[in-house]
Amino acid sequence: MVKKLSGEPLIVFNPKLPKLSKNEREVLRLLVEAGKLIVPIYKLQENPKFPGANFYPHDASKEEIQKAAKTDPGILSHYTVVERIEGKLVATAYHIKYADLLRPIAEILNEASQICENKEFSRFLKIQSKALLEGSYEEAVIASLKKKPYILDIFIGSMDHDDDQLLFTKASFQAWVGVMDKEGTERLNNYKSIILSARKIPVPTERVDNYDKVKAKVLDVVVFSGLLAKTKFVGINLPSNISIVEKFGSEITLFNQPNDLRMKEQIMPTFEKIFPREFRQGFDSEDLRRGSLRYIAMHELSHSYLYYRRAEKNLQDLFMPIYELAATVLGFRMAGILLLKDRINNKQLESMIVAFLCRSFYLAEQSRVNKLMVNYTLGGIIFINFLLESGALKQLKGIAIPNFMKVFIALHDLFRILEHLLASGTRQEAADFIKKYG
Repeated sequence: MVKKLSGEPLIVFNPKLPKLSKNEREVLRLLVEAGKLIVPIYKLQENPKFPGANFYPHDASKEEIQKAAKTDPGILSHYTVVERIEGKLVATAYHIKYADLLRPIAEILNEASQICENKEFSRFLKIQSKALLEGSYEEAVIASLKKKPYILDIFIGSMDHDDDQLLFTKASFQAWVGVMDKEGTERLNNYKSIILSARKIPVPTERVDNYDKVKAKVLDVVVFSGLLAKTKFVGINLPSNISIVEKFGSEITLFNQPNDLRMKEQIMPTFEKIFPREFRQGFDSEDLRRGSLRYIAMHELSHSYLYYRRAEKNLQDLFMPIYELAATVLGFRMAGILLLKDRINNKQLESMIVAFLCRSFYLAEQSRVNKLMVNYTLGGIIFINFLLESGALKQLKGIAIPNFMKVFIALHDLFRILEHLLASGTRQEAADFIKKYG
């Protein structure tokens, strides 16, 4: 059962959970309560009518904001709201701007930390609480990377820049609360051990070596709030700050229930719409559900090979679509290693590609009315057009037919272009590539 409050950026799931102790159930109740309180903060930030949402004055141009940032770097901080005061652009930190709304959340996290019998998770909750009040978000991320796995899990704070369509800089508030799926986590870590030991090549100086410091988990989700409730992400790889990744590693999180929701709302309706009946008979809904979760797992694992130090600076506003598509394409290629080791079969690999094609066609259609997922939409459109040009995908009267052998060849060619752009490409090169295929 999924409960989506109309008009509210909040989804409450009702997953079948493992047996929890009385203490764990009480801590979980408090975490859910804290997660839900992110909603009013996110509603102050989101505004689909303006490219910069409510992070900047609606009359401020991109050029004006960038010029003001030369004298006040805080204007381009991930964690500030920019306002016009007496004609001047002024940045206010989130923990100050939203102090009255953040305080009750911090108090609940503190209460949870005081009763939690797991001392390490208790310490993490205290650091998370402090981060909301002081703006020390990166300290909370580092604490999360350092803590040992626990049955309960929460993220609450600012990440992802999807609402900021003007400069793709500001991080939106969001939260998840979940319970560890032990079987799924074991399976994901099995994939991880194979994938992150398969590409052991000398690491060029422009790329961060993160292979030995990657953690991974799968959650049964109880609550999504804020941006997560709007995007319904199925996988997340934190942090995005390369200096933190290099020193402390990263963590991949997959979410079961949002994947099921994506299947119902996006993938299956698109599958029925764009593929001919004869093709559809080769895949059932369970094939595609698992295919969706697998391709996202491979996408997140592949990010570990794509931490190029200067890519974001070089590609600027075009970095994200290139980066996200590169992770998906590399993920498909790396899945071939699972195939060779008999961890997946041909049909399962094909199911991953079909699920991503459905997601890409869905986002392309939705982009007419919803710009929130622009970076992922653009990546999906590039993928479709590249396959069409290579003959790996044929389209006739709205019906799509993939040739999987040609798809695998096209993946090699596409990734070679994307990796060049991340390693040493310029914004102009990225713009030319996107103009051709996007």
